[in-house]
Amino acid sequence: MINIYKINKEKFKSIYISVNFTMNVNKEENSANALLASVLAKSSIKYNSQKEIEKFMASKYGASFDVNVEKYGDLYNIEFMVEGINKKFLPNNEDVIDDLITFLYDIIYNPNIKNNSFDETIVKREKEFILDRIRTKKDDKLRYGILRMEEIMCQNEGFGMYVYGDEETVNNITAASLYNHYQKVINNSCVTVIISGNLKDYDNIEDTVKNKFKDKINGNMTYDDLIYNCHSEKTQDKINETFEKSDTSQSVLSMGIRIKDATSEDFYKLSLYNAILGATPSSKLFQNFREKESLAYTVRSRYYRFKDMIIIFAGIEKENYDKAKQVITEQISDIVNGKISDEEFNAAKESIIADLKEWDDSKIALSKMTIANILINKENNITVDDMIEKIQNITKQDIIEIAKKLEVEEIFLLGGDINE
Repeated sequence: MINIYKINKEKFKSIYISVNFTMNVNKEENSANALLASVLAKSSIKYNSQKEIEKFMASKYGASFDVNVEKYGDLYNIEFMVEGINKKFLPNNEDVIDDLITFLYDIIYNPNIKNNSFDETIVKREKEFILDRIRTKKDDKLRYGILRMEEIMCQNEGFGMYVYGDEETVNNITAASLYNHYQKVINNSCVTVIISGNLKDYDNIEDTVKNKFKDKINGNMTYDDLIYNCHSEKTQDKINETFEKSDTSQSVLSMGIRIKDATSEDFYKLSLYNAILGATPSSKLFQNFREKESLAYTVRSRYYRFKDMIIIFAGIEKENYDKAKQVITEQISDIVNGKISDEEFNAAKESIIADLKEWDDSKIALSKMTIANILINKENNITVDDMIEKIQNITKQDIIEIAKKLEVEEIFLLGGDINE
């Protein structure tokens, strides 16, 4: 089954085409998916090297191509994308989009396969690339602190698994086993095609996609088969604290907050709550934790729409651990108790609305917004203007009520044991 969605914005000059294979996964499949995406991005039967791919893109007036991997909550998504200029802006109305759609077909469905196996040399090289991504994930301590909190909060869930998998699993993948996994991905994924940008004179572009791909896009999964939020029940009432030693001179504090009984409409309230708490320079954490108390060189909060959780992360001195927990807890309590100034509230709204307007200026952001709304709401007709209106209509009382649904579950400190 193929799902095709169009977003027409004539203010752009180009067209972005995104073919997404979305699936439920386990730990082993994360590694295989990451390696598969990397291998498919490098060659096909027709374009047998990365150099050939780059040469083709250059011949299409600097068109672009990439293969991305990402998680939508517990779902894994492999995205094949191309972007090219609308023919009305090219000499003699040359249509590169038609050629780019054919190119995507070749990359996805005519990979570099011999004897039911991918090319050994390419697989070996791309394995090293994936292994390097896994081995270096600790290099950025702040990012690693966030990843660890994601793992702790979602340890028995798909989202808790690193997007590139783990070393042991990657090492065990062969060129033949990767081909077997390729067959599974192609035939057992939910396939979504999103076309965004300037679609003037491309009224039938979805038919073009269907004709090019014919019966190949036949993933057996539907959106109803996809489970993006597999929440494991908390087994203890108290907040769990985890410590991990590190050679970093600064420590990283992460705090995991679970949102209870969230609905799809709560997304807007939670986005505004997060902006008030710690996602903007005018937020409580930035103004009080960083500026007033000088407890961090950086502090932010991140809302995970697909997982009903918020993670606060801060770079702190280890000796300030207890004080840091106390001040963060105070900011959370202040929102529950309605201690939200007009300045904080209005600045948070303005920040989110500004971000949404930026989305409207990005073909990629509009594509991502569309697939997120499809996966969560099973519809694609939610516009940026709709989302802005939802944000504008939120009251302080809405934020107070949503704040009561939040509960701190986990605290993680990267940078040594505080009791040592």
